[in-house]
Amino acid sequence: MPEETNSAQRRRARWVIFCWVRRITGVRSDFGSKACASRVAVRRLCFVFASLAAACGGGAPAPKQAVGAPPTPATVTVKEPGGNAADPHAAALERLASAPWGTRNDRDGQVNVPLPDSDNWKRVRYFGVEHYVGFRYGDDHHAMVIAFTRPLPAGTPMKSDTCMRSFEAWGLPQTHPFDVKFSPFETALGKWQGKILESRSVDGRLNLGFTSSEFSGAWAAYPAYADGCLVLAVAVPWRDHKDLAQKLRDRWVSEGFPLTVVASDARPERK
Repeated sequence: MPEETNSAQRRRARWVIFCWVRRITGVRSDFGSKACASRVAVRRLCFVFASLAAACGGGAPAPKQAVGAPPTPATVTVKEPGGNAADPHAAALERLASAPWGTRNDRDGQVNVPLPDSDNWKRVRYFGVEHYVGFRYGDDHHAMVIAFTRPLPAGTPMKSDTCMRSFEAWGLPQTHPFDVKFSPFETALGKWQGKILESRSVDGRLNLGFTSSEFSGAWAAYPAYADGCLVLAVAVPWRDHKDLAQKLRDRWVSEGFPLTVVASDARPERK
């Protein structure tokens, strides 16, 4: 089969990014490509069958807690880490803001990704978007973390700032067709394995027809490999909880990003 042209690759990347951003921000809209809509339809059909199976074999769900009360421990699951809280998204973000840090790795054990409440994250693949490994917090995507590995041209200085410029030159143009508005980027400098670690923080708004959704995000660029970089990104939808989303995003910048561990200086690739 002939390789895709650059134009075809860009088109495919754009509709994947559209679906991906719409999912993590919680926007539900009919705006988008037919390819995206068809995949949503398939997922909804699967949800119907899953719901029927649960209705036939399960008991009644736990009653919702009072507003402001945390979920009962037995209801906190990988599917819904917000449990039976009155506002599961707020409860999930509160949990992430205070839980101890742990790590989860990719299937080959090449990258250990720092995650609070690490047992309740699910490792996922986002087919069609070029990345190394991804994780989501709850089926409703209360937060998402995704790792990229990117090559650098031979002779390029292996530093965090060159990794950052290379990643942004590749990734940011992909958002232009979807009217994503970003706040001014804020840069933070930290340390990772004795090297300078540069990260960016941003708030954003995604406009889709008559609907919009806000989120907070951050990404860090690691001079991790002999011939390339690792980039770790986190996205947190607001859903009426801007302060919580920003607090969690900032926790990743100050605490989480420096905890990333790679297994070797050989850049891994996911085929």
